[in-house]
Amino acid sequence: MVEFTLRRTRSRAKYPNRIREYRLRAGLSQKRLGELLGKGRCIISLWERGRRLPSLPNVFRLAKTLGTLSEALYAALYSPKPEEKPTNAKKV
Repeated sequence: MVEFTLRRTRSRAKYPNRIREYRLRAGLSQKRLGELLGKGRCIISLWERGRRLPSLPNVFRLAKTLGTLSEALYAALYSPKPEEKPTNAKKV
């Protein structure tokens, strides 16, 4: 009998600690932020660690609650990381 293992790919935020930075700047605990958003502390932790990404409506709620622009928060979560320079690049 052949056994297959399925791995779930997880979406990971490019800069997950941004949520944490904004939350700490606003002076909120994970529990309090969760209460304000109608979410549990665990989901806030998952977002902050990049294990899950907030949906677009939750990004808007987060931004409003944390006092930041939704565009800035969205870009921090969903924008690709800047390309690193190759180590073997030659000067022209």
